Amino acid sequence: MLTFAAEGNGQGKLEINGQTAPVTYELVVAREEDESRQVRIRLSASRDWLLGQGFKGEATLVRANGDRIPVRREGGLDVDDAVSVTLEGYDDTRSDASDVNAAYPELKH
Repeated sequence: MLTFAAEGNGQGKLEINGQTAPVTYELVVAREEDESRQVRIRLSASRDWLLGQGFKGEATLVRANGDRIPVRREGGLDVDDAVSVTLEGYDDTRSDASDVNAAYPELKH
């Protein structure tokens, strides 16, 4: 069972096919029963910008520190969808709280 551990937000760039746009993202950290951590990254992007860049379900969030995190949207995207599209990604490579805090200084506890 996942337990909420921390949250925060930051600014970065959304990249698709070499094109970028500024974006704000939110982070939510969940703690697993074994004390490992999972960071969920969530952001909203313009449907029209995504379509204009040839979005095929995955983009890259480039954080201010240069870290690159894949973000996705399940299903297709077309002009009938909402003008603001939510993309999500996950980082489960951090083993403990200190590792997560070092990698994501934008978190608030």
